[in-house]
Order: sequence, then structure tokens, then C-alpha cells
Amino acid sequence: MIGPKLLKKIPFLSALTHAHLREVFRLAREASVGAGQPVFAKREDADGMFVVLAGRVKIFSNSAGKKRKTFAYLKRGEFFGEMALVSGVTRTASAQAVEDSRLLLIRKRDFQSLLKRDPRLCLYLLRTVCERLRQANEEIEGMLFRNVLGRVAKAMMDLGRASGKARDGGLVLQDRFTQQELADVVGTTREPFTRALSSLKRAGLVCVTKDGRYAIPDARKLAGLCRND
Repeated sequence: MIGPKLLKKIPFLSALTHAHLREVFRLAREASVGAGQPVFAKREDADGMFVVLAGRVKIFSNSAGKKRKTFAYLKRGEFFGEMALVSGVTRTASAQAVEDSRLLLIRKRDFQSLLKRDPRLCLYLLRTVCERLRQANEEIEGMLFRNVLGRVAKAMMDLGRASGKARDGGLVLQDRFTQQELADVVGTTREPFTRALSSLKRAGLVCVTKDGRYAIPDARKLAGLCRND
């Protein structure tokens, strides 16, 4: 079955037996979310985590002003909202389908019944939460100590490493992004983002392919800029 195989790729579920994974998949609820529709909003009650079965979902947060910070774009096999499995608090960010998506909701009560059978899951989940915390700390450090140019360079490298296709020493982003979407990933407004992106283009560090995808001609050189910023 495709569902249990996808669940096996989730780090803190990978130790489960195939029988347990089938049970998780049986208890979980599948939902379809149209492009542009919310999955959940920040500060909503959190009742479980989601796995992307198909489509694409973005995780983001809005500030009191006009700024939006996009934390991640997630595709098939990736998951989000896992803190709800143990914390029981409200959502710390919002989630929205970027395109028509199918999601799997694993509810907190079902996960806790699995914990009773295999307490190791708690340790595995803790490792996942710690990794998310490490990534959040890196984001905060970047916002505090990098200028916009450095943040744009790092955002392009991160997107390239996450979903880029290698080509002649560089990377081509497989997903298409508008400038506003990329500005949201950086956590800045459109105008300073556009200036920084133009600087990277003039330096030959970023370009746009004929079919409208962003590309990094020399990944090593752009990575060097990220380190030296």
C-alpha cells in the first residue's frame, strides 16, 4: 500500500512494524484541500499531524504588519504539525495548500495509543522536534545577523538543495516561485527582495530558465556567499 510506505519514511515512525503502520494508516483520516485553501490557521487548536500524500503545502506565519514568513514548502511524503502529537497546544504557524492536495491526518489520540505499545516513539519524536528547533534557531540567526542579500542567497540555496535538480555544477529549482513567494521565504517585503535578487542575477549567481524556473548556475559559489555574508 502506498500509504504505509509513505509513513515508513517519516523518521519517528520508521521503527514501527508494517502491521503498526497499516493500523496508523487505517485510523488516520484522509482529506482533500483545494489550491489556496487553508489546512489550519495559527493559534487554532492542534489535534494531530499531517502527511502530504499528493500536492504541495506551505507553512507560514504573518506578522502584525504586512510581512509574511514562509517556513517551508512541503511535498509528497513530507509531514507537518507533529508537535500537536505531544504538546496539545495551539498551532504555532498556518498551513495552506499551494495546489490541489491530499493529506493524511494522524490524530493525537491515535498516536498516543501507539505510544503505549512502543514507548521508543516518544524518543524518535523528540529527535524530530529537536531538529525542527535547530532549523528555527538557524532562521532566527539569519534574520538577526544576515543582510537581505545574504538571506536571499541562503534561501535560494536551501530551496535548491531541498528540491533542485543538478545541472552542470548548478541547481535548477523544480518548483516555480513568484518573486512574492520567494520574498515570503526570506521574510522580507517585495522591494528589498527584488533589489537583492537583481544583484545576484548581475553577479551570475542566480538566473531564470526559459521555462520560468529559478536556477543557480554555480552552487559552490553561491554557497560561498552564504558562508561569507
